[in-house]
Amino acid sequence: MTFFDSLGLIQYPIWLVLILMLVQIVRATIDLFRPGAPAASLRIHSILVLGALAACLGVLGSLIGAWMVADLVSQVNEVSSSLIWSGIQVTMGSSVVGFVILGFASVSWLALQYAAARRQTAV
Repeated sequence: MTFFDSLGLIQYPIWLVLILMLVQIVRATIDLFRPGAPAASLRIHSILVLGALAACLGVLGSLIGAWMVADLVSQVNEVSSSLIWSGIQVTMGSSVVGFVILGFASVSWLALQYAAARRQTAV
């Protein structure tokens, strides 16, 4: 099982949130460096909201993965180590991706907040 397979169906909304977040980061960064552009505080805050949404989707994916693994284990009389490791991948993969996106969103949000504050004090 590859890492992307372990994310299950929840990976598509997570990737969509990541793309939306990256678009907002690029738009907010362009607004900071474009002369005469209004402050885009809502756009900057939406980055953090999208990161939190990715983390929530990751937790939801982990819960779905845990339910799937528990169902598989209940159907099988013997449990092999490969089944356990694939279960761990399914259970933790989406949470890891969701919280990595949240971490990236948090760092981006802080950097953009700092840059926006520096821009306002310079003007």
